Amino acid sequence: MSRVFRAFSGQWAFLGLFGVFMMASCSQTKDTFINRTFHNLSGHYNGYYNAGVKLLEGTDRLAEQHEDHYDRTLRVYRYANAEKAKSVYPQMDDVIKRTGTVISRHTIYDKNGNEKPNSEHWIDDNWLLYGKALFFKHEYFAAMEAFNYVEVTYKKETTRHLASLWIAKTYLELTQLNEAENKLDYVRNQSDFPKKNRWELEATFADYYVQVRNNSKAIEHLTRAAELAPRRDDRIRFLFILGQLQQAEEKFSLAFDTYSRVIKMNPPYEMGFNARINRARCYEAGGKGSDEVRNELAKLQKDPKNKDFLDQIYYALAGLEKKSGNEPGEIEYLNKSVQASTTNKNQKALSYLELAKIAFVKPDYRLAKGYYDSTIANLSNDHPDYTEVLQRRNSLTRLVRYLNIIQNEDSLQSLAQMTPEQRAKMVEDQIRKEEEEKARQKEEEQSNQIFQPGNNPQQANQFNKEGGSNWYFYNQQATAFGFNEFTRRWGNRKLEDNWRRSSREQVFQATEEKEDTLVTEAKEIADPKAAAEAKKKAMLDAIPATPEAIEKSTNKIIDAYYNAAMIYREQLKDNSSAAEMFEELLRRFPENKFKLQSMYQLYRLYAQLGNPTKSEYYKNIILNQYGDTEYAEIIRNPNYGQDMATRKSQLELFYEETYRKYLNGEYTAVIQRRSQAETMFPQNAFMPKFDLLKAMSIGKTQTRNNFEASLQDVVRTWADDPVREAAQDMLDYLQQQGGGAAPAVDTARSTPVEQPAATARNYSYFPDTTHYVIVVFQAIGGALDANRFKTKLSNFNTANFGSKGLQTQDLMLDHRMKLVVIKNFANKAEAMAYFSALYDNDEVYGVVDVSGYQQYAVSINNFPEIIRQKKLDEYEDFFRSFYR
Repeated sequence: MSRVFRAFSGQWAFLGLFGVFMMASCSQTKDTFINRTFHNLSGHYNGYYNAGVKLLEGTDRLAEQHEDHYDRTLRVYRYANAEKAKSVYPQMDDVIKRTGTVISRHTIYDKNGNEKPNSEHWIDDNWLLYGKALFFKHEYFAAMEAFNYVEVTYKKETTRHLASLWIAKTYLELTQLNEAENKLDYVRNQSDFPKKNRWELEATFADYYVQVRNNSKAIEHLTRAAELAPRRDDRIRFLFILGQLQQAEEKFSLAFDTYSRVIKMNPPYEMGFNARINRARCYEAGGKGSDEVRNELAKLQKDPKNKDFLDQIYYALAGLEKKSGNEPGEIEYLNKSVQASTTNKNQKALSYLELAKIAFVKPDYRLAKGYYDSTIANLSNDHPDYTEVLQRRNSLTRLVRYLNIIQNEDSLQSLAQMTPEQRAKMVEDQIRKEEEEKARQKEEEQSNQIFQPGNNPQQANQFNKEGGSNWYFYNQQATAFGFNEFTRRWGNRKLEDNWRRSSREQVFQATEEKEDTLVTEAKEIADPKAAAEAKKKAMLDAIPATPEAIEKSTNKIIDAYYNAAMIYREQLKDNSSAAEMFEELLRRFPENKFKLQSMYQLYRLYAQLGNPTKSEYYKNIILNQYGDTEYAEIIRNPNYGQDMATRKSQLELFYEETYRKYLNGEYTAVIQRRSQAETMFPQNAFMPKFDLLKAMSIGKTQTRNNFEASLQDVVRTWADDPVREAAQDMLDYLQQQGGGAAPAVDTARSTPVEQPAATARNYSYFPDTTHYVIVVFQAIGGALDANRFKTKLSNFNTANFGSKGLQTQDLMLDHRMKLVVIKNFANKAEAMAYFSALYDNDEVYGVVDVSGYQQYAVSINNFPEIIRQKKLDEYEDFFRSFYR
């Protein structure tokens, strides 16, 4: 009995001690062994372990939700987009709840309420999981706060390095690439970074370099990541991306081997299929594995599972023919690829793109333009190559337009030399041919054989045919198929800007246009003779039959020659064609308005083409016959351009300082600096502005009569400069105000527009000073992607305003709005010309509606006020009053 009692007493003693232990452990302010042990156990099992299991479950599901696009380099990590991330909200919310509970209940504090970071071993790990869960929910800023807390608080734990790594990952998802690079460099230099996580650091570096398109660096890091990654799925993915990068760098033998490794690792079906396709395109003629690759593609072609992948198989076979030097075979397979296309529009675009490149290299620019049209019609605008392809297509479109102008105007002038009877017969013949062609097309439509490049079995022969007839009214077949592809995708839309944007208004408009077409066709059916006569009259009216019309037509030809030559030179980098075009312009029109410019271009072109004899020929003509021109000075002084840029910069600074003095009320100094400007910078382009500033300063300091006289001097002296309008507006305003002491004019504005009181306090209207154009949009989660927008904007500026040397910079207007600045423009007129060209431009903004961004022109003196206010409501009113 005593033994039982003692045993029972021992059990109670243990329970009592455990109770004391539990009570003591409830404290978060006692840093004792028992406290630490309890909080460590709870922090590990209640939080870190169970939350980690949930996080892994969620990330695996997220990886399954991720959609890979094999027509481009894959992303290193499979995070899925924000919409698909919603499917793992339950798991991530569970992680946030568990880790948050552990952090709030088991963090140990000192007597002052400050956390004791090293007292509990699992709080930092729970914080890290907490941040990861927010990251996978796409709540990047909240995740960043959690990672930052770990990085700053837990100085003695290696967890801080993992937090730094996840900060870099967050920056990458926010496309803050400079910040990501800096953080990754910091992590790399930490000697105690955990070895078991080294693979993740290498993979994140690779992800960064893929995004900035530095393939060689990405290859280095991805090679190491594939060696170190513990999970097989990650190793397979890293190797596949490594193969893509090696292929892009034309390291075909290495890429062939890498794809072979991927195939041997039994990857998911779609990845394995694409590895086989890509490996085939990396095959090198005479290299290893030729029979194996061809047999493998033949096997894939026969497999019913690959019905929707036949376009990719044919594309791969085209690549084999290309490597073998069999261009007709390559073209045949590319056309088969286009014909076999079912759901993969980007693959169809890539096949068209290869056909476009073949035509471009020949060069057959008309045919290439058509294929580029078809490429753009199928390529998604988020494809990495979209901007480059669009730029090439636009260059070719402009070139073909100018070539057509030359052909058309020459043909019309030839018609003008005929007798009226000959013209009438020619037009009648053409109308008959058009009717026959219309009937043929209708028959094809009824048999579902509408012509498209690639769908036409004779398409390959297009590469061996001369394009089109030389007569204006004939069908230009070589450029027609791109329009057909456009029509197939977008319908018969009105030829105007912004054709891509969908809206109810355009639905009604398309319906009306269809009705108009039906009405026209009905009229032709009801009275075909009258319709034919009307068409005949329109054709005859297009012929230049008078000397004035001939001269106008000739000027069109001259302009087209020069513009086409410049496109060859600057955009297509085809110096031989550019030289031929300039030579033809000078041969046909020896005294044309571009004579000097054309000879200077030929001097430079022949130097680059390695023809010093012809280069010297044109150089000597310019120096001997046009020695006092700027072109001659450029030839004599190789540093002329740099000298002029330095002088212009000094002039701009001098003018801006003068304008600041005006704003500060230093009117006497402004009047003096006008004279200094004339002495320091003779015949400078800013003199009209200096004169206007002087006049306005006189208006502030002298009599009304003197003010009016100085404004009248500006109007007389600068009749062709925009300052004339500003000065005239002030004179008109003075006359409206009648008599009175000068200066009665509010010189902050130069038009009699009623200025809102609130606007007058903060913004001033000065149209003749330096201007910027600004674009404002939501930095994160908005319609515009900042990096893609800046790339498109740069391409747009180069293509359309290359000679202006425009600069862009971006900054945050506030915590969520990004502001991109394009500068410098000499005045309001220049800024608004650019503003109009950029506004709602499809090349830059794509399908983004104007509601997705704000665009303004702003003078250099008003810009700082926008930055100070950090909002645009007030400037919006000012802009509408004075600029729109």
